[in-house]
Amino acid sequence: MRAFQRDHGLEVDGVVGPATQAALGKGRRKRGGGRKASPIGKKALAEARKQLGAKERPSGSNKTKFGRWFGVDGVFWCNIFVSYCFAVGADYVICAGHGGAGVYAKGCTYVPTTEAWLRATGMWRGKTAPLPGDIVIYNWDGGEADHIGIVEQYLGGGKFNAIEGNTAVGNDSNGGEVMRRLRYVSQVNGFGRVHT
Repeated sequence: MRAFQRDHGLEVDGVVGPATQAALGKGRRKRGGGRKASPIGKKALAEARKQLGAKERPSGSNKTKFGRWFGVDGVFWCNIFVSYCFAVGADYVICAGHGGAGVYAKGCTYVPTTEAWLRATGMWRGKTAPLPGDIVIYNWDGGEADHIGIVEQYLGGGKFNAIEGNTAVGNDSNGGEVMRRLRYVSQVNGFGRVHT
């Protein structure tokens, strides 16, 4: 909320008072009126495409160049990969100014925290036809969110392509590679569209 207030020239107090509510209302109407891909998300997507085929070394270790860059290596890295793509490709830090598990200076490691941040900042789009550059939050089992990626293209009929880190055919959330995956809207909690 503080980042929103700062970006909209409001008093930065973290409270949703009348001025902040009015600004939020204007933003919702403006964003809800059209379906345009986020320029920030499109830059992150371009970076994600450059990383296709990157793998952890050694295999099964969760050690990657993304983890080394992030400063936390050897852990599940799908959210670190998304953080990398947004920071390196678009000069945008995921979860900046947001408290929560897994938040670091360069982004976030924990998918439920990234989802909470998207919701809290008004960037959550829910289960809808996504646009290129949207952040996708997966939920394989109905519990907490499990995995994250960047939408590459909506294919229609509830199908889309995404680029994800730490995935593989047969191991959706800990597969050790950056891959393009065919996914379904039925597999997600929803999508987020990053904006300033």
